[in-house]
Amino acid sequence: MKASTAVRAIRDTRLVAILRGSSTDRLVAAAGLLVEEGVRVLEFPLTGPGAPDALRRTVEAAGGSVVAGAGTVRTVDDARRALEAGAHFLVAPSLSVPVIEYARAHDTAVLPGAFTPTEIATALEAGAGLVKLFPAASHRPEFLRRLRVPLPEAGVVPTGGVGLDDAAAWLAAGAVAVGIGSPLTGDTLETGDLARLRVRARAWKAAVS
Repeated sequence: MKASTAVRAIRDTRLVAILRGSSTDRLVAAAGLLVEEGVRVLEFPLTGPGAPDALRRTVEAAGGSVVAGAGTVRTVDDARRALEAGAHFLVAPSLSVPVIEYARAHDTAVLPGAFTPTEIATALEAGAGLVKLFPAASHRPEFLRRLRVPLPEAGVVPTGGVGLDDAAAWLAAGAVAVGIGSPLTGDTLETGDLARLRVRARAWKAAVS
């Protein structure tokens, strides 16, 4: 998948669902339900031992219905491993110019993590199409609103601490999407309770629409 296609999907859906768990089967089952509910941009952090396999199986099962990425990509080796698993985009917790350059060389979307205006500007200058504002809980939506005055081109995805009640405020402040982990998945990836995940998925879809 071309970088521009993945970036467009993230902008269109406005929600990146982060699936972090140890059971590959539960990750795949949760991913399938989310795609069924229209949450089709999914991130599998590489900190989970089953993440690469879950990513691969999800892409194989959902085909063009899903845009699946790898998270916690800290090094070029991580990026290489993610692309080998079929990742459509890469997400990092911090700013790594080598990872951005590797992604660009492979026409893959990358969302480097950034916290300050300088880091965000550096990520954009290095060629990142979107930037992950992390941890978002340490900022307020007003920070993003003010940031976009000098950096109107910044496509920012607040992640880490965004709740159902403030997602709309982040989007109104100029976020192109929000990255959501446990507030969406709850305990599903430990218990396998897909019914509760379906309810939360619908609530989040409504919150970002």
